[in-house]
Amino acid sequence: MIAKPTILIFIDWFWPGYLAGGPIQSVLALVNSLNDTFNFKIITTNTDLNSEKKYENIESNKWITSPLGCEIFYADSKKLNYTAIKKIINEVSFEIVYINSFFSKNYSIIPLMILNNNYKNIPVIIAPRGMLGDGALALKKIKKKLFILFSKISGFHSKIIWHATSLQEEEEIKKIFHKKNNIVTISNLPKKLNASPNKSKQINLLKLCFISRISEKKNLKFALKVLSKIKEVEIIYNIYGPKEDSVYWEKCNALIKEMPSNVVINYKGLIHPNELEIILADEQMMFLPTLNENFSHSIVESLLCGCPVIISDQTPWIDLEKNNAGFAIPLNNTLGFINAITKMAKLNQEDYLEKSNAAIKYISSKIEKEKTINLYKNLFNDFIKN
Repeated sequence: MIAKPTILIFIDWFWPGYLAGGPIQSVLALVNSLNDTFNFKIITTNTDLNSEKKYENIESNKWITSPLGCEIFYADSKKLNYTAIKKIINEVSFEIVYINSFFSKNYSIIPLMILNNNYKNIPVIIAPRGMLGDGALALKKIKKKLFILFSKISGFHSKIIWHATSLQEEEEIKKIFHKKNNIVTISNLPKKLNASPNKSKQINLLKLCFISRISEKKNLKFALKVLSKIKEVEIIYNIYGPKEDSVYWEKCNALIKEMPSNVVINYKGLIHPNELEIILADEQMMFLPTLNENFSHSIVESLLCGCPVIISDQTPWIDLEKNNAGFAIPLNNTLGFINAITKMAKLNQEDYLEKSNAAIKYISSKIEKEKTINLYKNLFNDFIKN
């Protein structure tokens, strides 16, 4: 029997964590879909995002066999440095490296430094996971600009292969690094979800949801400002997700307290990814005016569950309206958001269900799972052979 090639993955947070959102789901889907073809060895943190509590019943700082069918090293971040990361890497053999971050010190920068110095013949793929979009770069921009400048001058990223998950992200990479030949664009793999085609909808009432981390990038404060201007119709806005930025949440909470009587805001707390399908079955539409997304599992999964979406135009899903699946609106067009929400609220059940079914059809046509799995197999195999 021919041994399966081994892919070494770096990711800041991974299963059973879920608070970091999309990247965890992206890598989890990759492992679940490709572990019959490749061995996966994953280096990650032994806690979830913004938590100091170690995962229960999982040993830290050693390679363990996971129920997922791969090997995982759950590292204690307090003990990580160049020497420790180099030791972890040296403990295993691998044919290719897949890094899921651009700015992470311990899970991108230091590993790439070690690989550049000691594993020059090993192919390295980096998935920036939306970190190179304008909206993401606007946060802590001076520090990020300095690192990008260092990378360009030193050639730090000159030998890596870029994995973009959308044409939008491909353009973001080209804009910064002016590269064309070493970018591979393959969509993320979504979870398999069952649609909810029989949602009920009253005229002049709309149940919206926000399912994401509560942080500046996800733009909840903007969403709340839009909702505060809604008239004529009733809105229920259910917010799900971790309060990643407590200062930002307080600003949002201040807006919530000033909402007009026709707009009800509910903070529903954390949800596990396994609960998403149940929650979306009871929601009518997602409202997530994010600053930037390279994919967004929550948007994709909302559409798969028959929930149209109202989002910014800073995601790959910019053709929603012409496909009757929702709205992708520029962030400088507040009135556009107000009108879209009001229009959706005024729909009767028959017209709403037409849009719900169109959302499922739209995203299903965009994401062909088996084809995408084969593209990933080709990506890894081609670079391993070369």
